[in-house]
Amino acid sequence: MKIDLFLEFASPPMARRRLAEVMEDGLAVVRAADELGFDAVWLAEHHFLGDYCNAASPDMLLAAMARETRRIKLGFGIVPLPIHDPVRVAERLATLDLLSGGRVLWGVGRGVTVTELEGFGVDPANSREVFRQRFDELRDILRTAGFTRAGKHYQLRPPPDARLGTGWLAAVSPGSFDLAAELGLNVMAGPFKPWPFVKADLARYRRLVSRSSGAAGRSTSFTFALYCEEDHEAARARAEPGLVWGYRKILEISRPLLTRQISGYEHYRKLGRLAPLLDKVLTLPVLETMGLAAVGEPDHVARRLAALQRSGLDRVSLLIGGGDLDVKHTVRCLQLLAERVVPLLEAPVGVSAEVAHA
Repeated sequence: MKIDLFLEFASPPMARRRLAEVMEDGLAVVRAADELGFDAVWLAEHHFLGDYCNAASPDMLLAAMARETRRIKLGFGIVPLPIHDPVRVAERLATLDLLSGGRVLWGVGRGVTVTELEGFGVDPANSREVFRQRFDELRDILRTAGFTRAGKHYQLRPPPDARLGTGWLAAVSPGSFDLAAELGLNVMAGPFKPWPFVKADLARYRRLVSRSSGAAGRSTSFTFALYCEEDHEAARARAEPGLVWGYRKILEISRPLLTRQISGYEHYRKLGRLAPLLDKVLTLPVLETMGLAAVGEPDHVARRLAALQRSGLDRVSLLIGGGDLDVKHTVRCLQLLAERVVPLLEAPVGVSAEVAHA
């Protein structure tokens, strides 16, 4: 199981940080993750969602990271295709791939907030159809380095490298896991429902993939909140406010899809019945019970990660806290993971063994 980071560049009100600090702190965390041997960093892309996310242009942030790191992979997690021209997506991937020496990963999805889709003039009810059309275009462009419009052919410069041909699909509903298998994509599960439900979806995805000719190389990932300190209670006291704030924001921004009758998002309606109750009782223990977080001393965190690893998960993308942690605490958490948590896991993971045992 490879261990990645997932960054949203949040700016919770309790943190009281300027946005320039949020950006600089994010870069510092990625530099530390690179030095410690973590496998990848994934950046969310969100628009118009207030302090929940300030990463509206992940390509620019990833380009900055490409020049300040040496080995960590750089992931788009994810590109909401209904609001993007596939040609521009391919051009950005190809350019970043050159800048980073071939370290680009990419994922796509159709978007999970009405605010973002409507803000770009996309009817949420049509997002599935728009996504499928644009994904087919993007895959074709990445494979051929060109496209044809109105009878005229165009070639991309720089041309995408062949390694960019395979990506990830962000999945929440059972149907989206099935779609990932159908399209031959890796699957990236977000923190939108309890881990046991996600685990069942991933198991079905693996069964579907195993029946296809392209089964080799398909991977699974899960986004998981985590924070680690030597002192168990201190870690929980420090991390809980930000993590609870972050998950409340997830419920808030996804509420329109959870409560409205929108074609293609029927599964979200089922989740919506639980949202009001969850919002009232949301605490760190509840998040841990749902399998969405692990916070505490190294042994506690290691047990939680080991359970994910035993499920067959290929990657876990860690949300370190909820955006309110001081950068020194975030970096110390990464150091503890590399030095004391990774060695306790059962099999090799995407953190350098030499660094972990230094």
